[in-house]
Amino acid sequence: MRALLVVTVLALGAATVAGAQVPAGPEVPSAAKPQRSGGELRVSGFMINGDRSYEFFNDVNTQTGSVRGVDVLLRHTAIGIGVRSWTSTYGTQPNVASADARLYLFPPVFSIMLGAGRRAVWSDLNEDAPSQLDFGLVGISSTVAIGGSGLRTNVSGAMMIGAPDAASDSDPSAGLEGEASILYRIPKVPIFLQLGYRTELFTARNSTFETPQEARGVRLGAGLQFGGR
Repeated sequence: MRALLVVTVLALGAATVAGAQVPAGPEVPSAAKPQRSGGELRVSGFMINGDRSYEFFNDVNTQTGSVRGVDVLLRHTAIGIGVRSWTSTYGTQPNVASADARLYLFPPVFSIMLGAGRRAVWSDLNEDAPSQLDFGLVGISSTVAIGGSGLRTNVSGAMMIGAPDAASDSDPSAGLEGEASILYRIPKVPIFLQLGYRTELFTARNSTFETPQEARGVRLGAGLQFGGR
């Protein structure tokens, strides 16, 4: 009886030790979650080659020229800030420069733009004292990624309304702008290229006259992109 009890205790002890020495099975790693960047920064330079029609006292003048500028965009999932500045030269027509800041609300696939800026117009006659105009803008923008190709499409449009002139009973200056483009980010380097088309209609008004103008052309751009897709 005592021998049976000893054998039973030894057997239980051996089973306990054996169970403790059995190696645990390999842990199954959890599925890796896809990494997505929550923010994006783009800094670029661009050039628009095309023509502009400029009306002054019912005389329409159309000349070819170009626009050169810089574009900066910083945005997160549902909000963003953009700054744009450009200067245009079209033959002997007055030069135009513009700078504005824009707030983007909602995701890039469909965003509402709100912003404000200033335009300046000058020629050889008033080079040191350009005519300036403050304006507000409202519009929409849509950026859509094309799979994992590195390509994105962008379409945007906005309406610009000039600040009213207290010394004039005329309607405020106003305009429209529209742009469509394709952006391509080069793999493994933070560089992107842009190809598109832009058009702008703007009518400047004061107490004496109004000057409608229409500019359009092909947009070429390149710059740095950090984050985003």
